[in-house]
Amino acid sequence: MNAIEVHSLSKSYGGRRVLKSLSMQVAKGEIYGFLGPNGAGKTTTLRILLGLLDSDKGTVRVLKTDPQRDGAVLRSRIGSLTEAPGFYGWMDAKENLDFYAEICGVRVSPTAMRGYLEMVGLDPQNNLPVATFSKGMKQRLGLARCLVHDPELLLLDEPTNGLDPKGRHEIYALLQKLNREKGKTIILSTHILDDVERLCHTIGILCGGILQYQGPVKEDLENTYLRLTRETKEHEPDVSFG
Repeated sequence: MNAIEVHSLSKSYGGRRVLKSLSMQVAKGEIYGFLGPNGAGKTTTLRILLGLLDSDKGTVRVLKTDPQRDGAVLRSRIGSLTEAPGFYGWMDAKENLDFYAEICGVRVSPTAMRGYLEMVGLDPQNNLPVATFSKGMKQRLGLARCLVHDPELLLLDEPTNGLDPKGRHEIYALLQKLNREKGKTIILSTHILDDVERLCHTIGILCGGILQYQGPVKEDLENTYLRLTRETKEHEPDVSFG
């Protein structure tokens, strides 16, 4: 069973085609590594999956739901982390999570809320405003926010951005635990190939708006990635779409 099914998806901005007949599938219960250079269309794809952006053509089903038609309902079943998550800077971490839970209509006990903060490596006793947090601390808080409504699916855009190697290891250990023990499906968009090799069951390499490869993690992932992205850029025509 697939958690995500995308067929012939296209999207343009100002005459430039960002996605070109993209088709991909993500099986329920797997960790899917979504790879590609900057500008490949990864963030655009994630926004379409969330129902935050409409596609031009193609069909999308996320958890058997059309995100363009039922995006609000679908987002209650998804935890998403953007590359630069936004928070209310004058609130502390717990207050931000409490506010988000209230918006989602979820009742979370103080004990559970402290547990979410500890889970991502933040001190629940820290009452400093989030405006004072480092980039890595904000990423940790963003991941905690993803979890408070117990979503079925996690869409994570560079979840370890700003973290040191120890922090990356801790977050990826948490993702493995959420996948193995809770059965959560995870899409992980990242540039760190070593982490993809250790963590992901399936990968998709996106370049030039086209999925160049989808399948198991290859032993020579770095060479495969470099070859596919280089070849795509070399052969991509300079075409303007009106």
